[in-house]
Amino acid sequence: MAPRFRQFWRAEKAEVSRGSHAWEASDDGSPSSETASVRSAPKNIGLFSATAMGISLMIGTGIFSTPASILRLVGTPSMALILWGLGAIISFGGATAFIELGLMYRKNGGTMRFLAHGFPRPKLIFAYLFAWVMIMCIRPGAIAANGPVIGKYWLYAGGSENNDSWHARGVGFACITFVTLINILSAKWSLRLINLLTVVKIIVLLIIVVSGIVAAAGGIKIEHNDNWSRGFKGTSRDAHSYASALTKVFWAYDGFSNLVYSLGELRKPERNLPWSVGGSVVIVGFLYIMANVAFFFVVPIDVAIHSEEILAAEFTYRVFGHSVGRIALPVLIGFSVLGAICAQTYGVSRLLDSANEVGFVPYGHKICGNNKRLGTPVFSLVIMYALTMVYLLAPPPGKVFDLLVDFVQWSTWLFYGLTAAGAIVLRFTKPHHRLRSFKAFHPLNILFIVFCVYITIFPFVPPQGGRGDAPYPYYLSPLLGLVTTVLGIVPWYLRMIWWPKRSGKDPTAWVKEEDEESEGVIEPAKEDALSLGKVLQDEDDESRR
Repeated sequence: MAPRFRQFWRAEKAEVSRGSHAWEASDDGSPSSETASVRSAPKNIGLFSATAMGISLMIGTGIFSTPASILRLVGTPSMALILWGLGAIISFGGATAFIELGLMYRKNGGTMRFLAHGFPRPKLIFAYLFAWVMIMCIRPGAIAANGPVIGKYWLYAGGSENNDSWHARGVGFACITFVTLINILSAKWSLRLINLLTVVKIIVLLIIVVSGIVAAAGGIKIEHNDNWSRGFKGTSRDAHSYASALTKVFWAYDGFSNLVYSLGELRKPERNLPWSVGGSVVIVGFLYIMANVAFFFVVPIDVAIHSEEILAAEFTYRVFGHSVGRIALPVLIGFSVLGAICAQTYGVSRLLDSANEVGFVPYGHKICGNNKRLGTPVFSLVIMYALTMVYLLAPPPGKVFDLLVDFVQWSTWLFYGLTAAGAIVLRFTKPHHRLRSFKAFHPLNILFIVFCVYITIFPFVPPQGGRGDAPYPYYLSPLLGLVTTVLGIVPWYLRMIWWPKRSGKDPTAWVKEEDEESEGVIEPAKEDALSLGKVLQDEDDESRR
């Protein structure tokens, strides 16, 4: 073994021994005393990394791949810009609810834990269904949607005219594999990659914004168009089109909650959580609005609509010419999307690990938890990789991106709305919670809930003429989201009702324990031992029967 590699490996082992929460069960399956004392996750995430977790996921494919689709749906750049601004305001309202809940329940798992405490009856069904659909549908589907977009931009930069679905998916396959390996090998290097690519994203958007301003001032010669002078002439009046457009807008803003899945690894949450989550929405909202102004000042409407997912590449080509516009910036945009995949992978692996920790997955403790040597949830990452490959490779060629976006967004915003409602419920059920150091602004929170309801109902409303602009039925994407969510009732029943009746155990006890911990009734280390011990011992008792 080379000296440098040996030195790096020893450093990694030392890092893990200081902070990893990998568990070690004794012969009878119960956790050792050492396990209880180190169950807390290592505090790897500071303010910059926390902000990057949100920005990196929000600035993924959305701003580069959906403006053309949104324009096609609403008809005019002016209305499209209003939707982007509305998305920023509403997302900020939702973000405040997640900040409030995140400070109350400061462990990995995020929304799963928030729903468990906000709606504990019947038998944690909302928390369980969220974990089910997030792990089985939302995150692997979103990662699979992002992968081919990288391929399209990089193939475009390489001058290839053959950037069809399968070639783009091949590039996506390689990128997703690379990101998974980085996340397996080191949590710290995963965060460093996210931080680096977040800086790249901001630089790319700033280049687009500044160049658009310069072009508008006449500093760059471009083809004149009437995109902005036409105002709202030609704006769509179809409610279904607006529901689809808002789904794509919120796809671009989805990510402000990504940090909450790793709250157990966040340093100084009282300061870092509000600043990182709120700040990321403000920064991204400003960049999105200005980027859309730049896009539609430079690219004519007809060209923009037909450019589909590579609108940003068309913009840079028209502003900077071949060398920069056709090659350099599309490559950087591809790296920007890669950062989103890395942030998604990091967050969902912690969610799956938390679902196993609280006992949602039968015998999950036997395969999940942090690897003792690497300090990362290896098996959770491998499971998510396998699911992502199904979504990436199984769909037939065609408009896979739009199908996957609408598919995963329906379930996403259903549970986002429930989570925001849970913040309101907990104001009444736990009005004096000891750790509630931040309160969401209720009017914005309610507005967020209303729009979550809107974009979960209206995709089922027939568009004008009874047919959408996609080659598949207009109701297919939301129907797939609904069916996937409802299917989760089967494992929920088996795990939360059938198994407790057979074993005599209570799979909801961890919620009460966390409430007692947050109110200072029991110490965190003791709570961890109780919760983990119950899961391990109960399942080992069951296996002996």
